[in-house]
Amino acid sequence: MQIIKYLQLPFFFDVAFLQKDADALSAMQWLPHYQVKHYEGEWSAIPLRSIAGKTDNIIISPNDNSNYQDTVFLESSPYLKKVLQTFECPLLAVRLLKLNAGSIIKEHRDAELNFEKGEIRLHIPVYTHADVEFMLDKESMTPKEGECWYMNFNLPHSLNNKSNINRVHLVIDALVNDWVKEIFAGNNCPVKKEIEDTSGMHSDETKKLMIMQFRQMNTAVTNKMADELEKSLAQSH
Repeated sequence: MQIIKYLQLPFFFDVAFLQKDADALSAMQWLPHYQVKHYEGEWSAIPLRSIAGKTDNIIISPNDNSNYQDTVFLESSPYLKKVLQTFECPLLAVRLLKLNAGSIIKEHRDAELNFEKGEIRLHIPVYTHADVEFMLDKESMTPKEGECWYMNFNLPHSLNNKSNINRVHLVIDALVNDWVKEIFAGNNCPVKKEIEDTSGMHSDETKKLMIMQFRQMNTAVTNKMADELEKSLAQSH
């Protein structure tokens, strides 16, 4: 079966306005990312939509029925609010994510986070640089400021900010609905790459690594994924 590895959506947002809103919010307290085992240096976030609209919570809920609401940070960001109105689908968490100069995010996977499983994560670069190394399943990705990209983050991915600037992206989690399906299947997307789904064909060593990473995330979804992988390992021996 073919799955979408990445896709550039047919939207382009005004970089100056993106940066103006982001700069205004940068005076707020950036919250350290909670997946501390996944990075070295400084990786932080400002929540624009969060569970119950809380400004001190950037955690992605493992529950399907979580009550995501706009935060006061989004309410004070007119252009970011306008950007979100572009997406005619149910929005979950929305954050500004900042990876400071010299920081890295280690290779990992985000379980079940892909179009085929019903949930997408979109990236809109606000500040980026050619020296930011963004790898998705061993392929270098170079999204530019103002562009909008979907990537299959169920695949291995990593980041290394080798530049001298702090990389800031607007990151949008959303549920797949008919509008999303129409956009993804249409002919207006400038870039689209599909690959063969090999998720059921991992080696034993890869499965063990995935189990370890899923256990470290320690959410209901990732623990279930780890249980299923452990079961498949036992059945193959």
